[in-house]
Amino acid sequence: MVYFGIIEIPKINIYYPIFSYLSEETLQVSPCKFYGNSPDKNGNLCIAGHNYDNSLFFSKINTLINGDEIFIFDVKGKKYLYIVYEQYEVKESDLSPVLNYNKNEKILTLITCNNINNNRIVVKAKQKSL
Repeated sequence: MVYFGIIEIPKINIYYPIFSYLSEETLQVSPCKFYGNSPDKNGNLCIAGHNYDNSLFFSKINTLINGDEIFIFDVKGKKYLYIVYEQYEVKESDLSPVLNYNKNEKILTLITCNNINNNRIVVKAKQKSL
């Protein structure tokens, strides 16, 4: 499995490696990048993680609010800060969180399942300078 970096969300005690591609196998182990470039490039970096409803992986991202901090570390250890600005749900087949973004910004999109209604929970954040 190829390593992409690390995600850290202090508010909800998340600190996981990120795999550089998404498959059933990798998604069982840790969150995975499934769209976008590295954090140093403009675009929409999308990371998916299972919702295990027991504080593992992305089960608590629905508690994030505007202004919360998310950190991404690349494979060289460089730290990138993202500030949450939006949270919402979409239907399972809705790809708009991945495809709709300002191409001149550095956006982070976290996606997990809502195990109650089968929707996807989406958290959007913009990169800020450290």
